Amino acid sequence: MSRGGGKFPRHAHSLRDHEGYTIDQKRVISKLLHKNSLERANAVRASIADGTSLEAESMMTEALPEKGAGAPEKSTRRSFQSLVGSLLWIAWCSRPDIAYAVHRATRQTHAPTTQDMRIAKRVLRYLAGTTAAKLHMGGESGNTTVEVTSYTDADFAADKNTRNSASGALLTAGGMMVGWQVKQQSSVALSTAEVEFVAAAVGAKESLGIKNLLSEIGVQVM
Repeated sequence: MSRGGGKFPRHAHSLRDHEGYTIDQKRVISKLLHKNSLERANAVRASIADGTSLEAESMMTEALPEKGAGAPEKSTRRSFQSLVGSLLWIAWCSRPDIAYAVHRATRQTHAPTTQDMRIAKRVLRYLAGTTAAKLHMGGESGNTTVEVTSYTDADFAADKNTRNSASGALLTAGGMMVGWQVKQQSSVALSTAEVEFVAAAVGAKESLGIKNLLSEIGVQVM
């Protein structure tokens, strides 16, 4: 194995082998756990609780204070914003598996609540158990044509306050994952079919962007 020759996000560790690249942020995650006094926390197997637990928690929430002792003594708006900023960076660089949970935690960063902090802390506890997880980037070889594919999913009115749904998309080019995103839908969907259709449209739009980019640099796409 050797270090990859391409440019990867800062603070992300990359390695290259005959199958492609692997990227991890073990060091960044370890520092974040230490900063929030969760390096010895009990890990959880899922980055976000099920829908029933989230709905129950929404009944027991209050706004985080703007000032205070700060983490880990007492959570404040500033400590929350610092935490989710780091989680957003980790999710964007190498951990698509936490993208949805981080999206749920960052719905109202200007006025976070204790529920938002609980969601963010749970993501940290999930990372505590998956610190060594790596993102593998390796596609198909020998093909003259690159196939761009999008995989989409959506929740349905998971936000109990606004009833908005969220779309998730994962994009591959030639079998290699090249992008992912989670985004709140702008309108309230009235059925699961509608919310899935909107999510599929978002994925198709992103796929077209990648296809156009590859075509511009002379790559044959399908």
